[in-house]
Amino acid sequence: MKKAIGFPVLSVLIFIAACAHAPPPRTAEDHLLRGEVLARKGKTDEAIVEFQKAIEMRSEYVAAYINLGAAYGQKGIIDQSISASEKAIALDPQNATAHYNLGNAYGIGGNYEEGFASFFKAIELDSGYAEPHYGLAVCYFATGHYELAAEHANKAEALGFKVPWRFRRALKKALRKSG
Repeated sequence: MKKAIGFPVLSVLIFIAACAHAPPPRTAEDHLLRGEVLARKGKTDEAIVEFQKAIEMRSEYVAAYINLGAAYGQKGIIDQSISASEKAIALDPQNATAHYNLGNAYGIGGNYEEGFASFFKAIELDSGYAEPHYGLAVCYFATGHYELAAEHANKAEALGFKVPWRFRRALKKALRKSG
């Protein structure tokens, strides 16, 4: 009786072990998904490599350019973030996320006017998109327009974005000093 139970259990264990090790990526989509997982784990450099591989396999892969632009932005590599985001926009001008990422890149680089334009375009394309409102809040804060920063921080929260408490605290302090 034990031998009859042992074989099925062993088969299940072998199957589980085989599934535990994901096969290497074979498609552009595989590389994109792997890159997204790595990015969520904070492994940005590795994620960038995966997004680049996805683009090598499919040169007009909008999602890969969007993710690549965001990853470069997280690393503070502004020129490459802008380039990847602009490529995504060239491929899909109606993609709100690509415009949002471009706004982030410009904002991080201190080019607030371009950041404003990109964030407003993202909102124009998707009025329910919360993150561009927070991007606007940060840019307005950086340029000393605290009332507008508060307005867009509130809009971002109303749309479901959790505005960092440190930003809220800095904004309240700036509003007190200016008013």
